[in-house]
Amino acid sequence: MRLYIKNLVKMLKYIPVLFLIPYLFFVTEARAQKTDVTGVITAGPTVSLISIAVNDFQMDESLVTEADSLFSSNLKNYLIDDLTFTLYFNVVEPDSAFIVDFAKGQMKLDDWIFLEARMLIKGRLNKHEGLYTMGLEVIDIHRNTMIYNNEFLGSEQNCRTMAHRMAADLLQNLTGEKGVFDSKIAYSSQVRGSRDIYICDFDGYNAVKLTDDTHIDQMPAWSHAGDRIYFTSDRRNNHDLYCYIFEKNEVYTISNREGLNFAAAPSPDGKYIAATLSLPGNSEIYLLDSSGRIMRRLTHSWAIDTSPTWSPNSREIAFISDRAGNPQLYVTEVDGINTRRLTYYGDYIADPVWSPRGDYIAYCSREVGQFHIYIVDITGQNAYKLTEIASNEAPSWSPDGLHIVYSSNIDGPYSLWIMNFDGSGKRKLNLRGNCKSPDWSVNLR
Repeated sequence: MRLYIKNLVKMLKYIPVLFLIPYLFFVTEARAQKTDVTGVITAGPTVSLISIAVNDFQMDESLVTEADSLFSSNLKNYLIDDLTFTLYFNVVEPDSAFIVDFAKGQMKLDDWIFLEARMLIKGRLNKHEGLYTMGLEVIDIHRNTMIYNNEFLGSEQNCRTMAHRMAADLLQNLTGEKGVFDSKIAYSSQVRGSRDIYICDFDGYNAVKLTDDTHIDQMPAWSHAGDRIYFTSDRRNNHDLYCYIFEKNEVYTISNREGLNFAAAPSPDGKYIAATLSLPGNSEIYLLDSSGRIMRRLTHSWAIDTSPTWSPNSREIAFISDRAGNPQLYVTEVDGINTRRLTYYGDYIADPVWSPRGDYIAYCSREVGQFHIYIVDITGQNAYKLTEIASNEAPSWSPDGLHIVYSSNIDGPYSLWIMNFDGSGKRKLNLRGNCKSPDWSVNLR
């Protein structure tokens, strides 16, 4: 992947170079307050992150079992993984000269300064009536001042969830950013015979099956409120649109009109569902209300128009059309005017999805029989290729716009993978079955 520095810096303007300023708020009590942090972008293809160190958590003298030690170790490791995942933190590890002192708990602040850490996370763990309490504090190393203090409660069974809560609170209070820890990913998976809709946590854990029939349920799409998931199914021997509502644990029909009904895309403002219908014989994009009633026909073309995706302000829709001869990426306003073409290359463009930050659209382009994921800015300029190997499809942005989940067959059957917005940090999610068409929710808390 070749990224020109000047364009990458423009992309990275949303990931601030974070450095502490002289006046940070001292946090007392169990409820943490937001810390005042700021920064600027420096020239070059990299950014400077908050360098943070994490001490081993101190356990109360009553925590003496192997299970207690394992809980403490896992909690620390999960927290480090989460902080690294945010892209705002660089977790500093002790080198060989300090490893003995670190193991004995004898690291001093000067030692961490030598290792270029700006902040130190310290934890205190105790247990009462089967529940663990983690007291967490952050020290500004250079001023030896506590700038964050909070407590978290959890059981042995939800160690990972407890770490997510800790990381989310640290991120919010130290940077003002919300992160992705309260988000989930919907996807379709074929485990045994049928293809059904599942959801999992942002890191691939706690998968839950939502639909269960003998047909093909696919292309899930979260509502912006996170209270329902729209999907396409052939359960009535036609490609129709359905909606799973979490509160009722039931599936409702949204559109079962003659022809194809698929590719639902709820608008961020909750007013419409953009969907592809083939009422006139070829596929066009329509705007539906939450019940499936047609409110407006958006495209009017002899060609196939499909795969709508909304801008964050709900004023524009990007979509795929072959009106120029082969499928390419277009953008139109919500009333169907001022339609413009964004891509002019590749023989088959598919699966567009607009970044929640509004600056880029991710999509797939077919090359030598395989799809690869690209991003392009909303002017149609500065396209970057993010994947190079195997076939990679159906990208979906994280709610903070810093990560992309997608489906890839790089190691056999299709699985879900996550990468950073620039194509780095690719990692596979541990999910069962042949997994496709992921859709990342907003934060649900």
